Amino acid sequence: MHEVFLKSLNKLQLEAATFGAGPLLVLAGAGSGKTKVLTSRIAHLILNGKMEPKKILAATFTNKAAREIKERLVPFIGERTEELWAGTFHTIGLRVLREEKKAAGDAAELTIYDEEEQDLLIRLVMSEMSINERDVPYKAARFEINMAKNSDLGPEDLACKSKHLFADVIAAIYREYEKRLAAMNALDFGDLICKPLKLFRQRPEVLEKYRERFDHILVDEYQDTNGSQYRLTKTLAGKKRNLFAVGDPDQSIYGWRGATIENILNFKADYPEARIIKLEQNYRSTGNILSAANSVIKNNGERLEKTLWTDNLGGEPVHYEECLNEYGEARFVVDRVRNLMAMNPGTGYRDFTVLYRTNTQSRPFEEMFFEEGVPYTIVGGYRFFDRKEIKDALAYLKALRNPDDSLNFLRIINVPPRGIGRAALEKAHSIARAENLSLYGAFRRGVEDGVFKNESVREFIGTFENLRSEISVRPLHEFTRRVLDLTGYLDMWAEKKTEDAAERIKGLDGLVAAIKNYEAGNPKATLADYLNLVSLMSDADSYEDKYNRVTLMTIHSAKGLEFPYVFMAGMEEGLFPHKRSIDGETVEEERRLCYVGMTRARKELYLLSAKQRASGKETNTAAPSRFLKEIDPAFIRVKEPPPEGRAEDHIAKIRKLLGS
Repeated sequence: MHEVFLKSLNKLQLEAATFGAGPLLVLAGAGSGKTKVLTSRIAHLILNGKMEPKKILAATFTNKAAREIKERLVPFIGERTEELWAGTFHTIGLRVLREEKKAAGDAAELTIYDEEEQDLLIRLVMSEMSINERDVPYKAARFEINMAKNSDLGPEDLACKSKHLFADVIAAIYREYEKRLAAMNALDFGDLICKPLKLFRQRPEVLEKYRERFDHILVDEYQDTNGSQYRLTKTLAGKKRNLFAVGDPDQSIYGWRGATIENILNFKADYPEARIIKLEQNYRSTGNILSAANSVIKNNGERLEKTLWTDNLGGEPVHYEECLNEYGEARFVVDRVRNLMAMNPGTGYRDFTVLYRTNTQSRPFEEMFFEEGVPYTIVGGYRFFDRKEIKDALAYLKALRNPDDSLNFLRIINVPPRGIGRAALEKAHSIARAENLSLYGAFRRGVEDGVFKNESVREFIGTFENLRSEISVRPLHEFTRRVLDLTGYLDMWAEKKTEDAAERIKGLDGLVAAIKNYEAGNPKATLADYLNLVSLMSDADSYEDKYNRVTLMTIHSAKGLEFPYVFMAGMEEGLFPHKRSIDGETVEEERRLCYVGMTRARKELYLLSAKQRASGKETNTAAPSRFLKEIDPAFIRVKEPPPEGRAEDHIAKIRKLLGS
């Protein structure tokens, strides 16, 4: 069966999949079958190279991609796929940290803080340090700390290298923030890469163990690695240098979160002996869509030259429509979706996506779709796990699993209201500081010593301890339901008897059902496993195509996906490219983002702009995006040409508006 799979590869794909030892960079253009090649490479190493699956490390950027790789391997190696170290950089880093804690005899579980928890902790630190948020906004502090961790920099390094006006102050916040994380046995996302690197530096024998463990390292989306991920990859590759990197500089779109395009551009400098294979045949889009996308991306300077081509020649030209406003865009999409479905039997709502530069652009589409009865789903907006009741429920589970997690314990101690006021909290904080205890530990000590006379405190701590004793006794979904019942959280919403409260209860029922579903597929999973899964979910992981709905998402969220029909809305200067990214290297990333959006389309691509667009209370006149003028007129069609009757004239008009 493996040989049959190899026979489905083209010549260059086969060369990459069956490559021998040493470093290899596969420049895989959009739709060129990179996942197929990466999966074939792993299958080849195991079946033809007699490699043990546990000796292979495959790093991806989404859990969805890791699952897809494993699912494709099942027909060839069956249950042995579970031996693979395949996952995101963050899940791999967490696995290393958990293994080493257990090896050291430490049974305590790590808690992963999301962005909201990061913000709460940073604000708490700043408050205790008497740092005014008007001088240093907490979001600016979080951004600087995260970018430092993305580059594997500690507080001292940040103080030296940051260009922020208050760099020394932020470095001080960073130091205290790190101390608090350690005390609470918690990590943020950046730690999941930085902590393994620090461990390897401090304990060479641990690094050597992992270098010996992995004979081959494969990295997907190499162009999106940040400094820490790049360093982790290079560190683990060690002397063996069996690094199989797959990526495309033209799709590097995450500079704003620390990704460094130089990592892929300089691959040959890092590995002079490396072989480079270009996958330029596209199996996704029509010739016209590819030609239009190629004519845009060729305007970038920072790239490794390649040109996508396809056997699927011709196809519909790219369609461009200049609408009156954002509601005109939404109306155009509704009408065109219905027309295409009527003309193409078997086409469903799931075959369409609307892509935009920013999440705020979704509102007109949501309103129009709702009014017109068009089913839709949003990826990357307000997620299920961001809802208040879900956050509260997860805070209970996190605090119960990790009693050192004072941040989440503080969130739930008085939710629902228990009469545990400021005086009780100040006493607990005083005990915690004096005896170096967590907040839970301080309350427990206070109850034991008779410090707290309030019966509510005693009852809550008793309930909390009883629930902690049941964590491993009951199935996860039953335990979650019991937590919601015994703490009074479910009753709190039931007693409100409002429409909003009823929705909250439905949300909590949905959480219990989701945990039950997770258990069915992961019978050995622990509470820690589920909480880590939720913490490490990305927007792309939340996309599902099982529902027959139009998908609304940002272009960033669409990375790795494809649809027969794609609408790209908001093709205007100041919006796309964004007004904060219109110069130098930043506009090149915007152009790459445009290229990514265009190459999501299989059959037809629609580019939309608005003459006027509302921004807050103002309505501004918008000029068409510069990216429109970069499309070769041979591959684009304007829906309603000017009186002269030629699309080329309209394109010339657009170029004039842009000042070219």
